[in-house]
Amino acid sequence: MTGRPEHTARTELIDAHVHVWDPHRVRYDWLAGTVLDRPRLPGDIDDADGAVDRWVFVEADAAPADALAEARWVAGLDWPGLAAMVVAADLEAPDAAEHMARTAELPLVRGIRHLLQGLTPERFAAPALAAGLGEVARAGLVFDACVRRTQLDALDRLLTDAFDGTVVLDHLGKPSVDAGLDSDAGRAWLASLRRLARHERLVVKLSGLPAETSDADTLRRNGPGLLRAALDTFGAERCMLAGDWPVSTGTDGRTTTRAWFDLVRDVVGEADWPRVAAGTARTVYGIGD
Repeated sequence: MTGRPEHTARTELIDAHVHVWDPHRVRYDWLAGTVLDRPRLPGDIDDADGAVDRWVFVEADAAPADALAEARWVAGLDWPGLAAMVVAADLEAPDAAEHMARTAELPLVRGIRHLLQGLTPERFAAPALAAGLGEVARAGLVFDACVRRTQLDALDRLLTDAFDGTVVLDHLGKPSVDAGLDSDAGRAWLASLRRLARHERLVVKLSGLPAETSDADTLRRNGPGLLRAALDTFGAERCMLAGDWPVSTGTDGRTTTRAWFDLVRDVVGEADWPRVAAGTARTVYGIGD
């Protein structure tokens, strides 16, 4: 960590992955009984001591019946820094195309996420998922893919068979931070990542590692190697910075947004920092001035 006084003296900073929610307005079954089970609103976001200029909202796994309500609620918030929205859609549903059309009418909707991390191999390979993914591309939207490291090859096969749009791999594909890059798990993750990199329109979010580790010391020790591997595999033009607040950073995360961004910046280096800090997110999510 460098302890820099600020991030924005020379460079715009877009946090490309942040969640907000209010369990009193939208149902989130997974929050029940966790420390995260309370409203998290734009004014609560850890903005790296004021360094973040803009945010990309990513859906927070609301109950399926509340997916559209979540998107409409976020679109109506008083959130001047909101730059783009990635909203939920059930790609396996018969009315997936109709749902996406309704959500795409909301301002700032740029992407779709259907959480893949809980799917069985059979559902990954099912025609319904491939068909829904095709609707994302036809709608002109980006697909955010949130998978576990053991599902990266299944994602590779899905994209090879079904999708010609832009894909954002959330959280580096969730490698094992505790095991680190120089482990069997780390080497398998990197091999899968390299296969995915053949998809020229796939980019990766440098995010989520704090939630995949047991403690902050392990994150500082093993995080840089994993980040460097992703950067070397995709290049800065296909990597974007993200905090994953409040799951990975903030008062209930393993670190602060500021500390996480410093760690990423140290790995990226000053020459490539503008692209990773904002340029890639602007391009992928169609963020204007």
